[in-house]
Amino acid sequence: MKKKSSKQILKMSIALGVLALALSACGDDNDDSKNASPSASSSPSAVASPSASPSASKSASPSAEASASASSEVAAGFKMYEDKALGMTIQYPEDWTVKSLSGIPVFMAPLENNKDKFSENINFIIEDLGGQDITLADYAKITKQQLEQYIEDYVFENEAFATAGNGKEYFNLIYKGKGEGGKKLKWLQSITISSGKAYVVSYTAEENSFDKFFDQAREIAASWTYE
Repeated sequence: MKKKSSKQILKMSIALGVLALALSACGDDNDDSKNASPSASSSPSAVASPSASPSASKSASPSAEASASASSEVAAGFKMYEDKALGMTIQYPEDWTVKSLSGIPVFMAPLENNKDKFSENINFIIEDLGGQDITLADYAKITKQQLEQYIEDYVFENEAFATAGNGKEYFNLIYKGKGEGGKKLKWLQSITISSGKAYVVSYTAEENSFDKFFDQAREIAASWTYE
């Protein structure tokens, strides 16, 4: 099958740069409204995390609609986010909240103090590639090009291709830049392609808080199940 041109791939991947910018503005209104059930009708879906190997298993009993609810299968100290329409479940710490960003659920850490104006967050994107013959290397290359255009003071830090225990290949990317108000931010994205879809996990944090919330973000990512 003939590969699509870079221009066509750019149209597909531009959403990643826009999402990274939008997430850089999260955190100024960390309140209980973020626990409200977001819409399950938007596409692509999202929820961020630094895990390089999200589970590919199906939820045993997803809810009839997107919700943040308790479940007998939920780990101690966690809540369950379920979205039957998108066929995914995610567990997140009880002191984290869920905010809908253009229909995308974003999982946000608690503010550290009354001076903290940014919530570290994690989101997951499932992007239908529309039948395009795009390799993981193609997607990684165009994603980096987009980020360079959309992230202020973009600085590449590290990247690697890796194969997880489930046999899937992942591309992991770490980079820095400035968000709204000049905040110094750091991102970790993990990408895989399977069955004509791109699965993107993104963890966004203030640079000096990146390590503090990394382990929790990784736990959230590891809990992700999707069809």
